[in-house]
Amino acid sequence: MHLGLIIPSSNTVMEEELSPFCTVHSTRIPLKMVNESVLKEMNTTLQAAIDLITDCSPDVLMYGCTSGSFIEDITSFFKGVSLPWATTSQAVISALDTIGAQTVSVATPYTDPINEREKQFLKSHGFTVTAIAGADIQENREIGRLSSGEVYSLAESLPHADALFLSCTNMRTFKIIERLEHERHTPVISSNSASLWKALELVDGEPVNHCGRLLEEYL
Repeated sequence: MHLGLIIPSSNTVMEEELSPFCTVHSTRIPLKMVNESVLKEMNTTLQAAIDLITDCSPDVLMYGCTSGSFIEDITSFFKGVSLPWATTSQAVISALDTIGAQTVSVATPYTDPINEREKQFLKSHGFTVTAIAGADIQENREIGRLSSGEVYSLAESLPHADALFLSCTNMRTFKIIERLEHERHTPVISSNSASLWKALELVDGEPVNHCGRLLEEYL
């Protein structure tokens, strides 16, 4: 699969996590801080990025920013896109629906205002957020410096729900998803695992091992 990926300029993780499983072709849009005004400003550049990335004729297009795609409705930018496409937030909702989750606990790197927006986004799609915990980080490069162990520590103490969601494409998650699933006995979905799963689903791709039940059992 050739994945056309639009990501924030300061994202250092998503390409790294997805590239073992597909060919990633990226274009970047400007973002340094994760807050509402900067996210919305970044989205004003989305149309130009879509026009650029489709030049390479990818099999599928993904807007790889969780908060950027839930902070406001950006679907109008994709109306002229003829190839399969999704946003990370759409992928997460689709993944949670597919595994049959009704309640979800959420671990994020975000500040409380962004966490509240994410909680409302999930609620608007019918999910009950059992708990949401953030690392209170605004600088996206700092989010990208979080180790898998630090992400694990953020997530492990969250109360049980039908699913655990690790939010942010700039957060390392693939190395800890199976461990968390084994310990919690529930599916664990991350922004990156949901994005990869949705992209593969759109092109009838094959299952992926060792990155969680979503990618192993639902393709």
